[in-house]
Amino acid sequence: MSEQVAAHYTHGSLMESILEKLQEAGVALDGLSALDLAPMDHLHGRGRAATDDMIAHLRPQAGQSIIDIGCGVGGPARYIAERHGAEVTGIDLTAEFIEVAAELARLTGLSDKAHFKQANALDLPFEDATFDAGFTQNVSMSVPDKAQFFAEAARVLKPGARFVAGEVAQGPGGDVIYPVPWAMTVEISHLTPPDETTDILEKAGFRVEEVHDSTEHALAYNQAARERAKGKTPPVLTPLIILRDRGMERMRNSARNLEQGRAIPVEFVCIRA
Repeated sequence: MSEQVAAHYTHGSLMESILEKLQEAGVALDGLSALDLAPMDHLHGRGRAATDDMIAHLRPQAGQSIIDIGCGVGGPARYIAERHGAEVTGIDLTAEFIEVAAELARLTGLSDKAHFKQANALDLPFEDATFDAGFTQNVSMSVPDKAQFFAEAARVLKPGARFVAGEVAQGPGGDVIYPVPWAMTVEISHLTPPDETTDILEKAGFRVEEVHDSTEHALAYNQAARERAKGKTPPVLTPLIILRDRGMERMRNSARNLEQGRAIPVEFVCIRA
């Protein structure tokens, strides 16, 4: 399963594509910031807006050590490091994502605060109680063993640490329409209802303080994006650079699943017990 997930996200020439798109968009590498990259490297629904919501719940502080589980190309990790002064370690299963994340950290001058390592979230290469806080955004949908996924997150966090888990949950509207950003077919998609995820988190060692269903925010965000796009040239920097294969179809299906109640964007705000 891990090989299938890594293959799903592997691009092959992602760094070259990003550099080409930055040049096309007129974004200079000299002085490049995490904010410059944000339109494309927050690879989850609502992009940077969702990351800002997550940060409001995570409450990162300067000097904290934070883990990002399933960091992709590292957008949120660099963003938190740049804006809040925390030291963020991102792990991801996809080797190419980690290579790109590290290079973008170098280009943004954040290599001292944003670190990236290829690893499996089910077997994190860190000692117990290493991190002051942690988060994961739209990763667990690709993980069949959610109990182990969240147990590992709990293991590497210090007691009392804040942890925010954002995911797409199974909705009451029926089976998900594929392909979607996290899966081309149902074989690597593993959605659970929100109440089931809450139970898994609590058994893993977390106290779930809040559960936020962001469906209304996501619907409004998607509608506003459609309105902005009318009669305009599509933006150059978007997550489509990373999604690549059938990217627009996958994003449209994600919106359809949301509108039809097949999928629910949800965020769990937790404390490591």
